Amino acid sequence: MLEDQVAMELDRPTIELIEVYGSQWEHNGRAEEEAIKALFKIFPDNKEYTGVLLKSMVINTLYSTQIRAIVIVARHILRLNIDTELKRGDPQVVDQIAKVTIKGKVRRNYAFATKYCSFHNPFEYPIYDSFVDRVLRAYQRQDGFSSKPLGDLKEYRQFKEVLKAFVTFYELGNLNSKELDKFLWGYGKKTFG
Repeated sequence: MLEDQVAMELDRPTIELIEVYGSQWEHNGRAEEEAIKALFKIFPDNKEYTGVLLKSMVINTLYSTQIRAIVIVARHILRLNIDTELKRGDPQVVDQIAKVTIKGKVRRNYAFATKYCSFHNPFEYPIYDSFVDRVLRAYQRQDGFSSKPLGDLKEYRQFKEVLKAFVTFYELGNLNSKELDKFLWGYGKKTFG
């Protein structure tokens, strides 16, 4: 991607900068996020098809995850029996939700799965998005915040390790996943959108 190859100076992540992007998120996306949170309170588990379908449809629509077979995805989630693992923050749940067979083809709805899990347990499940991926890679090229290559951020355990390295390197203290999500997505969209 051309803009990724162009040398640009990224702002150093600070608590203050993260708060700016958090405020922008609150101003621009709060109503949609609050609607999703309310829906997840009405349907807190994944044992009833109607609730799973509604949650899946709303995330798919508001986050533009572009899943055309959302009914199949909802049935898939229902069969997984994942509530205990979601509460524990088990990263394998992301891959269980993401991998679904539709019309004989295995699909991997990774970004959708991270969002679905995050609304169930926001502090254990950071959200993956292409903007997040791009901004993390740009920071790695600029500052080398991780001593190891970032690898495949669509491998959820790896993604969480990279986020931990990011927070540690930039001395962001006890920053939670939601605050980090809002910053990485907002800054990534501004920089690469």
